[in-house]
Amino acid sequence: MRNTILIVDDEELNRELLRQMFEEDYDILTANDGKEAIRYLEKNKNEIAIILLDIVMPVLNGFQVLQVINNKKLLDKIPVILITAQDDEQTEFQCYQMGATAIINKPFVAQTVRKRVISTIELYRNIDEMEGTISEQDEKLEEQEKKLNAFSDTLLEAVSNIVEFRNLESGTHVKRVKGFTRIFANTYKKLYPQEGLTDEQIEVIVRAASLHDLGKIAIPDNILLKPGRLTDEEREVMMTHTTKGCEILNMLSDVQEQEQFKASYEVCRYHHERYDGKGYPDGLKADEIPISARLVSIADVYDALVSERVYKKPFDKQTAYTMIMEGQCGIFDPKILSCFEYCKKEIEEFADSRI
Repeated sequence: MRNTILIVDDEELNRELLRQMFEEDYDILTANDGKEAIRYLEKNKNEIAIILLDIVMPVLNGFQVLQVINNKKLLDKIPVILITAQDDEQTEFQCYQMGATAIINKPFVAQTVRKRVISTIELYRNIDEMEGTISEQDEKLEEQEKKLNAFSDTLLEAVSNIVEFRNLESGTHVKRVKGFTRIFANTYKKLYPQEGLTDEQIEVIVRAASLHDLGKIAIPDNILLKPGRLTDEEREVMMTHTTKGCEILNMLSDVQEQEQFKASYEVCRYHHERYDGKGYPDGLKADEIPISARLVSIADVYDALVSERVYKKPFDKQTAYTMIMEGQCGIFDPKILSCFEYCKKEIEEFADSRI
């Protein structure tokens, strides 16, 4: 605990008077000029509770010492009370402008000086304790948030795996879609910095990608696992997986923080929307479709093309690329198509590593 008072005054009598006021309750350091005061400060900055600083001194005056303390950014922790025989508004204004906590006028009135100094020390102690308490609470909240995020990620991963197993996938579809999404998103950030996509937002979108097909849990097996082409009626049912996923997400909203829930909802509902407005379920077009859904959409389609399904054999990577770029799988955001052109090799290398 800070329990030292540094008294800085070139007059020995003043130093002694101040010492006698406080020596029973505090450790005392005295300096007879500004230079010596700075040496004491550098050596004892963690013990000094307050500085009583005379203005008019040789070598370095009080204002110069106060400027050094300011430069060292110590005024938040160590209050400075300036001592002066000058009783004018200009001096007072300069003292407070430079960060002094209070001013003591000479000649001293012992009772007033003692009360002001002790009150200031206690005020700063309370502030310091409060900041320590707040810091501890912040650390606890941060730790709780980390645990909640970890629990949320584990739960979402488990839910996405349930979808894959029910869909008779190999168990890696979600991981591939997340990986493709990350590559597309990082490329988008690089090529279009004006869009303001951040690393933090990318991580949120990548986590959300794991839930893009969540609603397939609610699709009947005879439709979900049908090896051939779906009828129009069956296709209508299959299309409801976008909105069914959002219904399920609403039940999981308490285990996701707000930004993560929003991105997951967008991805679930809108990953089958198309840039020309011919997607589903809402027929959104262009930038009406959230960037999260636009990125996951192309990742999902590419993985569907290069992977084997119950109803199709895999396309080779070049064919899949051509089909997407030529609009054979729906119309995608031109900017994201430019990203695909830029990161094609990285996408294909990732696909090879995951097949």
